[in-house]
Amino acid sequence: MTTIITTTQKKPCFKCDKGGGVFTCDGCQQSFCRKHSDEHRQELAVQMDTIGQECDALQRDINKNTDINSFLSHIDEWEQESIDRIQQAAHQARVDLNELFKKSREKMTTIVAQLTNELQFSRTSEDYTELDFKKWAVQLNELRYDLEQSISTCPFDNDDQNSIIHLIKVKIPRELCPWTEPIRTFNQNPILINHEKFNKKDQQIALSENDLTATYFGDDLHRSVNVFGFHQYLNGTHHIRFQIKKKANETFFIGIVTYSQMDPSSVFFTTAINGWWLDSYWISNGRSRGKQCMSDILEGDEIILTLDCNQRRIYLAHPRTKTLLQIRIDDKKCPLPWKIVVGLGGIGNCIRIIN
Repeated sequence: MTTIITTTQKKPCFKCDKGGGVFTCDGCQQSFCRKHSDEHRQELAVQMDTIGQECDALQRDINKNTDINSFLSHIDEWEQESIDRIQQAAHQARVDLNELFKKSREKMTTIVAQLTNELQFSRTSEDYTELDFKKWAVQLNELRYDLEQSISTCPFDNDDQNSIIHLIKVKIPRELCPWTEPIRTFNQNPILINHEKFNKKDQQIALSENDLTATYFGDDLHRSVNVFGFHQYLNGTHHIRFQIKKKANETFFIGIVTYSQMDPSSVFFTTAINGWWLDSYWISNGRSRGKQCMSDILEGDEIILTLDCNQRRIYLAHPRTKTLLQIRIDDKKCPLPWKIVVGLGGIGNCIRIIN
């Protein structure tokens, strides 16, 4: 009987590749002879020291608080700036509140004085009827309502409801801002036209942006070129907003003419023209009336033309300079309905209707 003896071949040393490996590392799964086994353990010990040093360094960095100082300084700066803004807002709110009550008193005092004069005149001349009594009663009721509202309504507003810090400010009613709503009359239904556009025009005017923008592009005719609005205005109050897109060396005319006027080029030869050359003078019933104009008109400025058909008046407001002008219209010379007319005084002038 033959006996077969099998032998297991030993792994060589990972370092010297000689002899049989004596130790196998559980970490790297490599075999080492005795000599290189000791070296391998020393290498592991060095790596342990390195890891320990990095851990200690990280802990030292965690313990450091020098970097937080810059963030704390930022918070201090924000705090001071917020306090300054709050103080400025509070100061401005006080100023605006005093101005609001002053304007409100002046407005109501003026209206009451006008009503008193009307009553005295009607009493003296014995010119009154039941219809006048109804009108005066309505006016007095509206004045009483306005007075009660001005006392009971909170005049404050916050700039940002979602903000942690609400900067208080005073709400100014529209009727006390003449450059945004020129006049308020009794027994009137205001109408705000938001779809005006340009219509019939001189040939030297180019219309663009769905007829909202008018530009003087043609020959120098030594006169203005003119363009009419599309809508006719018969009653109520209408606000038309313009923006000065491009201002050449010459100015703009903004006003009205009777709707039956068909020729833009001859519009200034009729008694039905009323309005303003912005930087020079005004025209009433076809005649120049001296200097009532808006100075300091800049490109980008907004101009608001208001047509009060019921009271036969037109107004021109310049919000940036808070300027308000008005003209009383003779409806015999400029019969209703009206339409707007814009004159472009120089080549390159451009104006846009804001809807």
